[in-house]
Amino acid sequence: MNLNTKVTIPDTLFSQEVDDETIVLDTNTQEYFNFSSLGKVIWDMLLEENTLQEIFDELNEFMEVEKKQLENDILDFVKSLNERNLIKTSD
Repeated sequence: MNLNTKVTIPDTLFSQEVDDETIVLDTNTQEYFNFSSLGKVIWDMLLEENTLQEIFDELNEFMEVEKKQLENDILDFVKSLNERNLIKTSD
């Protein structure tokens, strides 16, 4: 997985912003997931159909973190989404 990996969100997910978190329901499994801080920002950008590279570029503009660390954080979050079947990926 890298910043060129294509990500899509299945139609079976429902997400709602509550306070400073995003709550996601997988309607197939009836499992809830919640994201806060950076995870919430990345999820919201994925919902807008941004590519991982676009997400990286935008976050890099205002976050004070090394580029490699930001890339790793984005990819780690996306990998965790993929492991939970909350997204589909393709290269």
